[in-house]
Amino acid sequence: MEPMFRYKVMDVSPDEAAWTAQVEDVLNQQAQEGWELVSAFQREHATQQVGSTTVHLPSLVSTVLVFRRPG
Repeated sequence: MEPMFRYKVMDVSPDEAAWTAQVEDVLNQQAQEGWELVSAFQREHATQQVGSTTVHLPSLVSTVLVFRRPG
């Protein structure tokens, strides 16, 4: 039996001035393909320094978009 919905996750990295246009283009393209945006959140990327623990750098943030459409 196929699931009722299929999900797609996209990670959009910021490109400062073009970020808003990039997100808008992704949303419009996914809508044309039948995907519905159901959630969005920001994600901090972790980097590791030599000889220390994992450190989160605020400059390495991307936006994650979660889409779904009927199975």
